[in-house]
Amino acid sequence: MRYVRSSEIREEGDHEATAVIRFTEKMEILSSAPLNGGHALTDTVFIMQVPHDYDGDYMADLRSKRDQYGLPEDSVGFMTSAEVRYVFSTAEEVFEGGEAFVAATAGVTNCVEAGNTLDRWGERKARSEGIYRRLIAGTINIVVVSSVPLDDAGKINLMIPLVEGKTLAMRDLGYTETGTTSDAMAIVSPPAADRSPFAGTGTYLGMSSARCVRKAVAECIRKRGESPETKDSLTMLAGAGIGSDMLWSCASALGLDESVRGGFEEVLRNMAGDPDICALVYGILSSGVMADKGCINGQVEGGMPEILTDGTLAIFLAGKISEDRGGDSTVDLLRMRPLREEDVREYAEIAAYGLVAGVVGYMTGFSDD
Repeated sequence: MRYVRSSEIREEGDHEATAVIRFTEKMEILSSAPLNGGHALTDTVFIMQVPHDYDGDYMADLRSKRDQYGLPEDSVGFMTSAEVRYVFSTAEEVFEGGEAFVAATAGVTNCVEAGNTLDRWGERKARSEGIYRRLIAGTINIVVVSSVPLDDAGKINLMIPLVEGKTLAMRDLGYTETGTTSDAMAIVSPPAADRSPFAGTGTYLGMSSARCVRKAVAECIRKRGESPETKDSLTMLAGAGIGSDMLWSCASALGLDESVRGGFEEVLRNMAGDPDICALVYGILSSGVMADKGCINGQVEGGMPEILTDGTLAIFLAGKISEDRGGDSTVDLLRMRPLREEDVREYAEIAAYGLVAGVVGYMTGFSDD
């Protein structure tokens, strides 16, 4: 891109590095960066890597890093715990004359769905430390350079395709989260008397910027070698309101007594992690969620597709675990409906019946053998 002179990695020590982006002239920047954030006029942006457990004087450290490389005092500085030399990525896109350049670092250890709290921090931290040993860490920083001069409204407008492009990158890789708790971004544009007030998703600049962000952020996350945390069948059912006691109620309805509960739960845990079983449970639950939203093609308003409620999928799920014996047990559970009084969606109830029936069928069949 004509406004970008260079983007380079300054390596430091065994693993640390700093990314430095230089422009061909002083550019206007609106950012959430810690150093010279807000409005700035500069020809330099840098992204400084910090240790994963960083707890220092961030302003002093940013200024020190700026001075270490002889960067201008007006430089805009970001921080990240991502391994910059490995995950730093750039992308360029031109769409119908709208030209954009994006530089990004990304790591999603602290990813979260916007509006929700960041839960299970202890587990996440332990997982993050394991990832860190493979030179991977967290936070998403995005610098978007526009070829079009923008006024304040236009710069703010461009943040919309930037954020949406970032979220799409995460969706592309299977994340349900929308970003991390520490994301930061910068909108860079050339100064001029004639400026555009529009840069949203319907403009050529917005489209090219969103494509750039989507490409660069996804590339960063791929370089990290990480994918979203997977969920086994029990975790998925728990998210739908089906707990372990409810699953045991279903097993009890099929004739298991308390003396074999431990064995039932052990087999259930073993079966719950099988990829085929997980795929079937996920298919039932995710289809049900979409049906709840009225998003199944041809769906009768207010109604649920029959295949989610007539037991077909539950019988198939049980059969995958224990063939015909599981199917027979599913029919029994569908007739008795031991969870009918529970506050759960019918498709979740069906999935529970299929899973339990399959496990009970497996156990009784194994005992017979």
